[in-house]
Amino acid sequence: MRTASIREAQHHLSRLMVDVENGQEIILTRRGKQVARIVPMETEREVVFPDFKALREKLGTDEIKGANEIVRQRGEGR
Repeated sequence: MRTASIREAQHHLSRLMVDVENGQEIILTRRGKQVARIVPMETEREVVFPDFKALREKLGTDEIKGANEIVRQRGEGR
């Protein structure tokens, strides 16, 4: 983790941002005291859907029929 003074950040923000984009964290200091931290944004995570085939096999046919009926009724606005 790198530290930078507020003054350095004011003069070299673009350079600090390149470091942050490359995964580095920057601690900002004022008069030697830590006052803030600049961290990279979290990347968006890919949504992975469960294997519905395995779920259907795990559930009995009665549960699936009941779930299908609920979905049908919701579609009708009930």
